[in-house]
Amino acid sequence: MNTRKIGLSLPTSKVIALVVAIVLMFFSRYVSIPGLPATGAGVLGILLGAIVLWLTIGVNWTSLLILMALMTLGELGGVKWVTQNSFGNDTAVLMLLCFMLAACLTKSGFARRIAIMMMTNKFSRKSPWNTVLMYLAACLILGWFLPSSGSIMVTLPILDAMLTEGKIYKEDRPAVGAMLALGAVVAGQLGNGSTPISHAVTIQGIGLYASYVPGSELDFFTFMGVLMPIAVVCLVACWLVFRFLWHPDVSCLSKVDFDALRATVVPMDSRERWSAIIYGITILVWMLPGLSKVLFPALNPVFGKLNNLYAPIVALLVLQLVTLEDGESILSYKDALGNVGWNTVIFIGCIMAVGAGVSNDASGIKDWLTLLMEPVFAHIPVAIFMFIIVAAGVILTNFISNAVAVAMMLAIALPLATGVYAGSINHVLIGLLTINAVQHAWATPPATPSSAVAAGYGWLDTGNMFRWGMVIAVVNIFLIYGVGSLMGMILL
Repeated sequence: MNTRKIGLSLPTSKVIALVVAIVLMFFSRYVSIPGLPATGAGVLGILLGAIVLWLTIGVNWTSLLILMALMTLGELGGVKWVTQNSFGNDTAVLMLLCFMLAACLTKSGFARRIAIMMMTNKFSRKSPWNTVLMYLAACLILGWFLPSSGSIMVTLPILDAMLTEGKIYKEDRPAVGAMLALGAVVAGQLGNGSTPISHAVTIQGIGLYASYVPGSELDFFTFMGVLMPIAVVCLVACWLVFRFLWHPDVSCLSKVDFDALRATVVPMDSRERWSAIIYGITILVWMLPGLSKVLFPALNPVFGKLNNLYAPIVALLVLQLVTLEDGESILSYKDALGNVGWNTVIFIGCIMAVGAGVSNDASGIKDWLTLLMEPVFAHIPVAIFMFIIVAAGVILTNFISNAVAVAMMLAIALPLATGVYAGSINHVLIGLLTINAVQHAWATPPATPSSAVAAGYGWLDTGNMFRWGMVIAVVNIFLIYGVGSLMGMILL
């Protein structure tokens, strides 16, 4: 007989954090803050309470409590306003569709094919350090098109196969295994931070940018044009750190049977081929609005009207409706739904609603923050301000969830950019660099789902993860700012 008493599911420390968050979210509206209306005080309290919940309890059911707190602020519009700006927001819908669509690459085997082909080419076979570089490149390419949790689950088993062939095992805690496991996270996150394709945090950042800078949007082509070069340069820098600073023994990689590894990839069937084609066409359609500005200006008025939701919806319909030789659809609807990270979708809806509350004119937070911060930043040049934002984003995201970090950093950077630095800063560039900076998250397990997976996979201990992860992160601060500013001058 179960004699346990009914009680709370949280430990005492988290109960205290919950109480503090509730007080902030539901009672701050009654506190008088000079220069800030009551609605603004309420939204600010909800934002602070949300941060407390995210940092202490997590980004799970806490999203529902935050949404409820926003619903009680009638001045914003109540329940209808919150639902429209959360799950009724096209950013949340886009994330849902991207999760479903990405299943076609993993279920068909195309994602693994790309990784194996990269790993077994002629360049990779020339030396162990070439193999390391190609492994990182494969992780980056998958990271461009798959969620971080999806790409890491493709690349880590390949790591297992390579090291096992070299008689290297997890229980020995080899440095080469730790290096490659960390590299998989780093490269995957670099990919996630440089394209919006199926990536929750980047899509979240794009949606928040639109809410903070009304009338301005980040299109896929501009996003990728500025940030993909950053990813490539940072990947090379990571490899250089591994080779010349960490420098573990990688001789075991010379024993890898590349032919046997390549033989594990079966000939491409029609399901895999059509999955790759449909996914590729979807990416092309996503890029057309921005691409047409550069290559086909006369057609931009037409392509510029293509909403980002159209392409994945059509792609998913085709994947469901077209059957192949075996009588099954290219991608089953069950597999597509099974690939959705529902917790992430709900969290993004919550983040979008909070962001909309902060930027809403009724809250007055943007004007209040401008007046508050102007004395601090009035004499700080734009270039230094941008560097501070990038550095703060990279450091912060390695200690808290990158999904939380993007919300916090954009809530600081964009109101200042549109207030204190209005007219002297490129809003698009500061938005892009901020979104990218918070994706350089790999030094601790809570930083991102892929780092948590790698930390618990067996090759990588938290000591090496933090030590070398922070070295790479600090190096990348300068690369994000330098390469990003250069690409901004070229494309923006």
